[in-house]
Amino acid sequence: MKAGPSDADKTLTNETSRLHELAALCLEWAWETDAQGNFTYCSPSCTVLYGYKPMELLGCNSIETLIPPEDRETQRQILEKIRLSKKPRNGWRRRGVRKDGTVIPIETHCLPLLARTTVVGFRGISRDISALQALELRLEHKARELTEVNNALTLLLHQAAEARAEHERRIHDNLQRLVIPYLDKIQDRAKDEELQLYLRVALNNLEKITSTFSLALSTRLDGLTPRELEIAELTKQGRSTKEMAAILDISSRTVEFYRDKLRVKLGLKCKKINLRSYLSSLV
Repeated sequence: MKAGPSDADKTLTNETSRLHELAALCLEWAWETDAQGNFTYCSPSCTVLYGYKPMELLGCNSIETLIPPEDRETQRQILEKIRLSKKPRNGWRRRGVRKDGTVIPIETHCLPLLARTTVVGFRGISRDISALQALELRLEHKARELTEVNNALTLLLHQAAEARAEHERRIHDNLQRLVIPYLDKIQDRAKDEELQLYLRVALNNLEKITSTFSLALSTRLDGLTPRELEIAELTKQGRSTKEMAAILDISSRTVEFYRDKLRVKLGLKCKKINLRSYLSSLV
């Protein structure tokens, strides 16, 4: 007499039926294969996704039927890794071929089915991610545009800073060469105390005006190149090497080179003196 199905078999059958009922309501395509990758179940959504009716795919090999020929070997290797690891693979992106030959991007979540310690099949859900990839491409394009705009703004700010620094240097140089020497001579020759007072006030006011410039105008910085003066000012502001490299559009190594030159020219080489603190003390 042939034995009927056990309670365990009945429970498994009922659970499988319930799972398939739920899968039929899912917009994403749910499927199951045996250990060789041959379909044993396909939810109705495969018609929307691939153009096949569920019965057309039953017994067909998933890779041979739905994967472009040039991608099949790679997909077999991935499926073998899932089988050997016995662990699910989520967000698995690959290309799929519809019944009409159209190639579409697919995202799959795959779960190995175990009987004790042996993989007896695979179960998963798949979806068309054409819209998602299009959105990702647009976001990448926007990100590149923002990067280009940011680089352009950085360059403009750098050029503006250079122009401002050059303007301030010219004003300072002109004052030192064309104004202050003559005021000093007048002050030396002036006998009137009131006139001397006015000259001292004028000289002090000129010093206050130049002290508001962004670059340190101390005579201790005389002899520095324009680039060294830029590095000195950024150092005084507390900018990091990376920030200075970005602002001046040079490498971090070049920034360190100029910082070392500054320490040499300012007599700080081999001295335990903070360069930023020293530069700040000059103004």
